[in-house]
Amino acid sequence: MSAFSWPAAASLASGLLSVGFIAFVWPYREEDGARLFMAMIGAITLWAVSYGVALLVFDPTLRFLLEIPIWLGTCFTSLLFLAFALEYTGRKDAVRSPAMGALVALMVGFVALIATNPRHQLVWQNYRIEPTLGAATVAHTTEAWLLLILMTLMILTAGAVLILIETFMSYGQLYRSQTLALALSPLPVIPGILLWLFNVGPVPNLNLAPLLFPLHLGLDMYAFFRRNMFELTPAARRTGDQTAIDDLGIGIIIVDDDQRVINANDAATAIVETPKPDFLGKSLDSIELEIDLAGDDQRIRHGDTRTRDYAVTVSPIEDSADSTVGHTITLQDITTERQREQRLAVLNRILRHNLRNDLNVASGYLEVVADGVDDEGYADMLETAKRNTDSVLELGDKARMVERTLETEDMGTEPIPVADLVDHIADQLVADHGGSVANEVSKAFAVETNRQLLESVLANLIENGLEHGGCSVTVSATTTGSTARIEVSDSGDGIPEHELSVIEEGKETDLEHGSGIGLWLVEWGATALGGNVSYEIDATGTTATVELPDVVDSE
Repeated sequence: MSAFSWPAAASLASGLLSVGFIAFVWPYREEDGARLFMAMIGAITLWAVSYGVALLVFDPTLRFLLEIPIWLGTCFTSLLFLAFALEYTGRKDAVRSPAMGALVALMVGFVALIATNPRHQLVWQNYRIEPTLGAATVAHTTEAWLLLILMTLMILTAGAVLILIETFMSYGQLYRSQTLALALSPLPVIPGILLWLFNVGPVPNLNLAPLLFPLHLGLDMYAFFRRNMFELTPAARRTGDQTAIDDLGIGIIIVDDDQRVINANDAATAIVETPKPDFLGKSLDSIELEIDLAGDDQRIRHGDTRTRDYAVTVSPIEDSADSTVGHTITLQDITTERQREQRLAVLNRILRHNLRNDLNVASGYLEVVADGVDDEGYADMLETAKRNTDSVLELGDKARMVERTLETEDMGTEPIPVADLVDHIADQLVADHGGSVANEVSKAFAVETNRQLLESVLANLIENGLEHGGCSVTVSATTTGSTARIEVSDSGDGIPEHELSVIEEGKETDLEHGSGIGLWLVEWGATALGGNVSYEIDATGTTATVELPDVVDSE
């Protein structure tokens, strides 16, 4: 052992600084990447402390034995840096992969090769102590295996840096500062290794890397203390992105600008009936989905063992220069929806044409027969039958109104004088049902909305009041800012509680159902207009309030 030299002291100080840093990181050990980060700092500690002690040892045999922990720390610093970068950025599966296991075995092999070098001289030759600045530095002739070892470590370090840079570029402002600091952290150390490897510089036998570790740790500390590196980890973002894609319940395929599949979720692989490893890298044309990347509102049918219908949406992926670098394709299974549409179309056709035509004939015959029957009992029964038949015909008219209501999404808006619209609706309904409608809406009151939807809503509310609300209906309107409130009040017994409960629950059952579809038309129409409808029932009757936001010019 020699007297203390400043290179040895600097190297040992780097080791002590590393140990202190680990103590600060320890409380975050459960966060993604934290344990691997501490292990990497631990490898740096082993490297720095071992090298600091070695610089104090002039005995050749003991000095060579200290090369083993030095190189153990050297090799695993790079490997653990790569493993940390993978787990910290959400690639935990790569850390636990067979490839990572092979890299661990390779590092152990490198250390074993160095430990046994006196026998085979494959790593270096002519190993000898040549003191520098009072420290026990060594000189040797570099062999090919030492170059291979250091080149491998540089590649591992570069891989970690690229992973962190990719995160810096891709994940936005939230993670940029810490990932950039971590990516830059190895750079101060690399020149020291290269000067030692190529035996150049003012102190060619002294490996300056352990002495430069404080610069490396300074960047790590900046990421930890100033940028909350383990409180805001990109692993959560990456995992969240992939989980969101997998949990959407629809197939998602991402292709590059050459139409090669670069990512896909499990739903997509199930659709193409191909395992994900076999699916990735394939041309989009090879999976026989017949998708046009420039098309809109596409529908395809696909499946070998089970044919299904899919709605296809294609969205371009653009880089920061607004250049298209790929496309995202979504495949939504609409088989059940299309079957439902087909069934509804058939039922609608039966209701609108076949059933209506037959009932019109039946209603006409019932009226003729009722006029020709002298027996009052039979005449009453025929009148009841005709009334019920006409009720079914009226239900058919309501069903057609449902169809028109649900097809008004793209019909646009227009200024509507509400008082005139109420008069138009009331005249026809009073003629059909009797009663009266008091129109208290100001002639100046107008809304900007869809006429057909608003007419459907008000007509059903007024008709309900005339039929069940004591034959007297009042319509009024007020505004608050740009929101319109139209009230339809009657003086009857009110809407039955079970009718309203069905609307509030949003579904009908065998035990809970309405007697018609008028209130449903009101609910659907108000929702389609971007508003809502509420009901207030008291001893004086029922008041329905239709609230429509952003339909009145508030200026």
